Amino acid sequence: MNGMTTGRRHPPFWTFALVGAVVALLLFVGVGPPGWVLPRGTVCKLGSEVGTYTIWAPTVMANNPDGGSAEIQATIGPNYTFTSGSLTVGAIPSVPLRAGGGVGETGPHTGIFASYADYNFTFYRTMNGSEVGAASDPCTQPYVASISFTGGFCHSDFSVIPIPDNSTDAGEPHVWNATTGENSTYNPACPVRTPGTYVWFNNSLNPGNPGGNQALRYRLCNASVNTTIYLTTVARIPVVVTVPFGSGSISTSGVLTWEGSGDLTIPTVSYVVPGGYVWTIGPVGPVSWTVEPGTLVFPGLLGFERSAC
Repeated sequence: MNGMTTGRRHPPFWTFALVGAVVALLLFVGVGPPGWVLPRGTVCKLGSEVGTYTIWAPTVMANNPDGGSAEIQATIGPNYTFTSGSLTVGAIPSVPLRAGGGVGETGPHTGIFASYADYNFTFYRTMNGSEVGAASDPCTQPYVASISFTGGFCHSDFSVIPIPDNSTDAGEPHVWNATTGENSTYNPACPVRTPGTYVWFNNSLNPGNPGGNQALRYRLCNASVNTTIYLTTVARIPVVVTVPFGSGSISTSGVLTWEGSGDLTIPTVSYVVPGGYVWTIGPVGPVSWTVEPGTLVFPGLLGFERSAC
């Protein structure tokens, strides 16, 4: 061969570049893009624990129509739930207040039919964080809380919280730290309540609410008997829980909920409305609801205002 040797030919540089690009594409498709490529959203996460507070707090409540009565069933709940952006902290599953149902007022009363109990509220800070592929939903309040029962027979019997004007639920109190019922001292083993704590609630008649649904005029002028109207779905009451912290206090907003059976078998609340008056009936709290014409079943808790025919 003329004494010459033939050297091995190397592929051009562009061949290696092409192979590398194909391998990278296969890895990208098979494994997925790296985190820095995907969109990220700001979400709310549970932060550090602040502390646990024992608080005398409402378990359930409903307005008594003036001269009428209310009956509450709580086979599911009560629960306290707190939300901050994408973060929701709910209560542990709780037992019924009464085995097989609830209780109601038996005679004519006016005011807020209610029961209270000792709860342990554990407060947490909230914090914003980044999460791959999440829709942005940052924190809307700096604290949330989880609850648990304190144990023992640490709740009151049902009774009525008085209101300033018996004919209307529009000006009701929003804080009640007194005891309700006869068993207000109950078990001596109950924990000491944390001083400076309280629960604000909104159980007042709200004739015009943000949803645009106005209160109803319910004419019972010619009725010789009482009329019963029902709530069969979940009862919701806005709450704000406040506890001492440092030289001041901190709060978290949430909702108190409970439910009967979800139908007329065990309604969440039954209201007995006396005849002989014109009643203004509206939703409790800042809620939006629509009532089917002629129905006696309502989609939320009610407030009442009585006026002459």
